[in-house]
Amino acid sequence: MMKQQPRFEAKFYYHLSLNDLVPEDHLLRQIDRAVDFAFIRPLCRPFYSHTGRPSVDPVVLFKMLLVGYLYGITSERRLARELNLNLAYRWFLGYDFDQQTPDHSVLSKARARFSPEVFEDFFRRSIDLCREAGLLEEGPVYVDSTLIQASAAVDSLAPKEDHVQPPLSIEEYVQRLYTENDPPPEDEGPQPPEPSFPRRSRGQRSKFPRPNQTLQSKTDPEATLVNRPEFGRHLAYKAHVAVSGKRGQVITAAVATTGAEADEHLLAEVLWQHCRLSGLKLREVVADAKYGTSFNFLYLGRLGIRAVIPVTRFGVMRKDIWGRERFQWLAEEDAYLCPAGKQLRRYAQVRGTQRVQYRAPKGSCAACPFRQQCAPSGRERTIHRSWGQKSVEQTEELLASPLGKQRLIERKVCSEGAFGLAKELHGLRRTRLRGRRWVQIQLWLTAAAMNIKRAVRQIAKGAKPTAPAQALRRPSLLAALLSMLNHSSPKCLQSA
Repeated sequence: MMKQQPRFEAKFYYHLSLNDLVPEDHLLRQIDRAVDFAFIRPLCRPFYSHTGRPSVDPVVLFKMLLVGYLYGITSERRLARELNLNLAYRWFLGYDFDQQTPDHSVLSKARARFSPEVFEDFFRRSIDLCREAGLLEEGPVYVDSTLIQASAAVDSLAPKEDHVQPPLSIEEYVQRLYTENDPPPEDEGPQPPEPSFPRRSRGQRSKFPRPNQTLQSKTDPEATLVNRPEFGRHLAYKAHVAVSGKRGQVITAAVATTGAEADEHLLAEVLWQHCRLSGLKLREVVADAKYGTSFNFLYLGRLGIRAVIPVTRFGVMRKDIWGRERFQWLAEEDAYLCPAGKQLRRYAQVRGTQRVQYRAPKGSCAACPFRQQCAPSGRERTIHRSWGQKSVEQTEELLASPLGKQRLIERKVCSEGAFGLAKELHGLRRTRLRGRRWVQIQLWLTAAAMNIKRAVRQIAKGAKPTAPAQALRRPSLLAALLSMLNHSSPKCLQSA
């Protein structure tokens, strides 16, 4: 027999408790047991006055933000509605059935009131929680970056001159123009010809500026234009992240920049943030070939840090021409010895790529028997040597070893895996606010939510299961009747 569920009528449930409706293994209950959010109040106290109306508890504000980043709720208006509807969210904030949850506007007011250091310290506390859970330990640090799509369309790009506000209005400017300038003569003579721009030949670098140098978004001026074959052209920011700890589960540094910022320029900044926030010693760095520049190898070599980074290759690497491995390095003479017995001497310093160029004697390659394999064009053969070549050679030996190959595989799992989770589950695919400062705060809160989530689950695995407390058990029918009698008025008891 098919049953049809009747629509219920609103009733008052006397023994209904919000605490009974949240499961014991719920993520928010695990976070409430593992994290003491009382540290937030001393951080936020300097930003409140000692007089006036009482504000929303700053602990509640950060719990609201944490719920939004844990469950990927990117809209604060939607977050406020979900907090009012979801029982677990209400319990986590400390609001009962008959209490009104905060409005979404309190979050924007809190961001304007608090300094970025408050959010950074919240991220630092998430790293400390991972240390307490046993997830943070000294080991390799995996560094990588990813693009975050900005909340602005490409159609909002306009020349940067349009963003500059003129000091005078249009009427004042025209009037001043007519009064200060003399009228032009009647016969101005022949006009000069319009300048003609020569066509750019193949292989010649364009003299025209790049789009990010002349264009700026009206919606988000700090977002920059990027072009990726898999995503196309869009405005974006970039997140530079360091991942460390046991099995690379802890995000220890997060730096937000514009989308056009080169990755290799941020390696030192990310590593410094890692050491400052985590307090761990840096012994080994793992990254992809974008970070394999001469400056980074020199920087890591002077600090005694082992680099597991593939070397950046400049230009087109031809396989039909002999490489540098065919040439012998003469350290005492500061030269290379070619297979034909000629020495390639120091010729120039390439400061852009931080390399030294060595060139064969003039005219020596034209009649060389190895010309087709070494210099088929007939010009003098050149070889580039990095300023940090010793560190580069040590890195190449390490990359060829089983440990180096294992580290590169771990980088894909740790760094790229963290970015995948952040974009799919925690709303990092697109910026929530506009401006690099707010994107930095979003990045800190996303990383903090991921660290807290992993730490509390690790703590829950190590904790022994305990029997539910007597206060949390559902009362029996007899206990309910006794409670009703105890809460009755004396007149009812006398009449009974």
